[in-house]
Amino acid sequence: MVTTARARRRVLVVGATGRLGVAIGEALAARGDDVVLTARDAQKLERLSASLTQLSPHRAHVPAVCADLTHRDAVETIVAGVRAAIPPTAERGSVDDIVLACGPFPRTPFRELRREDLERTLTVHAVAPLLLVHALAADLAKAQGAVVALGDAGTTRPYEHHVAYLTAKGAVRTGLRALAVELAPDVRVNIVELGIVADPEADADPLRQHRLATRSQLGRFGTAHEVVHVVTSLLDATWATGEIWGVGR
Repeated sequence: MVTTARARRRVLVVGATGRLGVAIGEALAARGDDVVLTARDAQKLERLSASLTQLSPHRAHVPAVCADLTHRDAVETIVAGVRAAIPPTAERGSVDDIVLACGPFPRTPFRELRREDLERTLTVHAVAPLLLVHALAADLAKAQGAVVALGDAGTTRPYEHHVAYLTAKGAVRTGLRALAVELAPDVRVNIVELGIVADPEADADPLRQHRLATRSQLGRFGTAHEVVHVVTSLLDATWATGEIWGVGR
């Protein structure tokens, strides 16, 4: 069987400095893709860029764009930064694919819920990501590209004290499925809805860890490596759009 070399992709990772964003960025760089990073913490971005540059010997520098998705100009800032780092041409855009790994996971007990909680969380997890895909849609279409978003299994199996977060994840779930229709057949849009992913820093309490792990039929937390495997699979799945892959539920 004759195999052909995989074409190198230009992939924008949003929320790149979060635990899963870092793992996804590292995996994409390791397989030879041209990664572009964006997140709100400039120092973390700088360190991650330097680390990924070592994994990308064909690149002098892995570009990073610092932007806070709660700011109204965040999408414009990201698009301008991406275009400056990788100028588009008539044949190819600045990015081929986008991974939405927006990470804030705010705890908002119902008794303390405020309008500001809903507005902020909806902006970060739904409004800004949808507008960013809209702004880069022409670039994605040139490459027959893909959008893969990290969702949450809690949108169909809610848990306590996260009303704002789950509302936002539910909104982007619907919005991205609508975009799958709007952008077909040129751009694929898919979602990975995650169960609980292990976090060594947050999972120090063995009793809490056991209680939460039993929520999954597999009886354990997932790992960042397993998330990366599903994300890259969907990036490469050229006959899938509008799909919601539930893992670890």
